Amino acid sequence: MSYNFADRWIPPRDRRVPPMDHRSGAVGSQYRREIGEVICARMEVVETIRSIAADPDMPSYATIFHWRKVQPEFAAMYDRVRAHLAEGRVQNRRLKHVSDAWRIPHEIRLGLRRHWVSGKKSTYDRAWAKRFCKRVANGEAVSAIVKDPKMPSSKQVYSWLKRKEEFLDMYIAAKAEHRDWTEFEIENLVMSVEPHTLKETQEEVARLEAWIGRLTPKTYRAR
Repeated sequence: MSYNFADRWIPPRDRRVPPMDHRSGAVGSQYRREIGEVICARMEVVETIRSIAADPDMPSYATIFHWRKVQPEFAAMYDRVRAHLAEGRVQNRRLKHVSDAWRIPHEIRLGLRRHWVSGKKSTYDRAWAKRFCKRVANGEAVSAIVKDPKMPSSKQVYSWLKRKEEFLDMYIAAKAEHRDWTEFEIENLVMSVEPHTLKETQEEVARLEAWIGRLTPKTYRAR
């Protein structure tokens, strides 16, 4: 991903941005494209939003997320970086899977790794995984799906999410599809609002936005 900085590459943390007024009180929007580009550049080198916001030259944590809502230009840059990072994580998992498929049998042949043959065989099935993720994409909660007698238990589901990279990728894609449809539903509600339905529409939009927050994966970094 490229940004319109000088020809000489400058580390994101060292790039200068227009000064911000951090005093309390009502002030106009201080968003500038240069600031948005630096935030996204720092995100792309895997720096967290909280770390960026801790920089005294940067906007606060709340301001960054407010800009994402009200500044389409910044929202587009922000979402592109998030998508790029997510794609990189998926690609890394796939490369590791391919590497392990060759390396582990090779190490077993050389006697560098013990070949474990004991234990219960996994009951994971790709066809089942597709059916499960289709229901997730349609908006069903995992807690509701696992109550279906034809579906495995929640313990099996979360075990496979940790052990089966293929299933994890399918699950993440299903959640993203459900989120996209929810955002589309919000857009339709806003476009079709009438004066006499304003209050009901606002309540429904708030509910759907809260649901999108629950659909967004939570990520944590070790301190």
